[in-house]
Amino acid sequence: LFGWPMATQWLFPTANPPVTEIKGGKTEVVANPGADPAADSPAAIRDRKIVLAETPRVQIDTPTVRGSINLKGARIDDLVLVKHKETIAKDSAPIRHPSPSGTQDAYSAGFGWSGTGLTAPAADAVWTASGSKLTPTTPVKLTTSNGTQRFIIELSVDENYMFTVRQRVANLGEKPISVAGYGYLYRYGPGKDHDTWTIHAGPVAAYPGKVNYDVNYDTVTKDGEQKFDAAGGSWIGYTDIYWLTALVPDQGMNVALKFRPAGGTATQAQFEPAAARQVGPGQMVTQTSRFFAGAKDINLLDHYEEQGGIRQFGKAIDWGWFEVFEKPIFHYLHWLFRMIGNFGVPNIALTLTVRLLLFPIAQKQFASMASMRAL
Repeated sequence: LFGWPMATQWLFPTANPPVTEIKGGKTEVVANPGADPAADSPAAIRDRKIVLAETPRVQIDTPTVRGSINLKGARIDDLVLVKHKETIAKDSAPIRHPSPSGTQDAYSAGFGWSGTGLTAPAADAVWTASGSKLTPTTPVKLTTSNGTQRFIIELSVDENYMFTVRQRVANLGEKPISVAGYGYLYRYGPGKDHDTWTIHAGPVAAYPGKVNYDVNYDTVTKDGEQKFDAAGGSWIGYTDIYWLTALVPDQGMNVALKFRPAGGTATQAQFEPAAARQVGPGQMVTQTSRFFAGAKDINLLDHYEEQGGIRQFGKAIDWGWFEVFEKPIFHYLHWLFRMIGNFGVPNIALTLTVRLLLFPIAQKQFASMASMRAL
């Protein structure tokens, strides 16, 4: 009786109330109280519109996501999910996922190269874009060169939340080079959702035979790098209760998956090939991966797993031990909701359905009880 409240607070912690301060007679929420803004950016956390206006960008416009690609560093750091809002209010802002460095809850995805004899683009290199807007019908090519190597990132996007990324390196020099393309997700601080014993929110890595929900933000920032070697069929990312960002390397490629500290409360998820590829003079090498940033729609995740070949992608949702029962019940409830348009009535209908399915067993039980009573 006395221990249960303490146990529930430990297993299912409640969100801390926002820190506030009085400014001009008004109570305002303090952004990242106690945090060092320099851990994410040399400048303090600033207004998102100002930060977005500071760099050249390529617009992203699909039926489900809108935003922009930062040409300084070739990062995807500005996305909003147009079909999902922060609250149920009609004028609520859409879910932002991710956000540029130097702003509140910074979160970005990027792609790069390492290797011998290679001079990779600098983190602040400004890339040249082949177009001004990325849509499901108009891919965009980003290019930069150092004279001896030319680097190309070809981006395309479907009508949902999946980006396809083709990284290419052309050797313009006279000597062979080795190239390994990698992808990374940078996240400043833990997400708003709390990780609990019943459902995972935080770093997630999938590799043959397992989806790892055991790593959390503190594991990375306090214990250091967490590495998983995968012989193909893997992905890595961050999951919130309703949203997911994931890097999906070529499913046939052997890779190393890593979570590592990135300064302060920031962490980074990344993949890199187990072995570099040799590129001779005048040759080009291509590596393809995918990047998902969107809602954890069950049907969509299963579609990417079954039709897109991303192994265990449906397990981005932490179903727990009872997935075999939970998924059919969820689909049934979802179907009832679409038919009725109310969440309360489907729960009643589910109860009646279960009672009807179990009626033959229950009837035999009642008959047995009546016979026992007569005896």
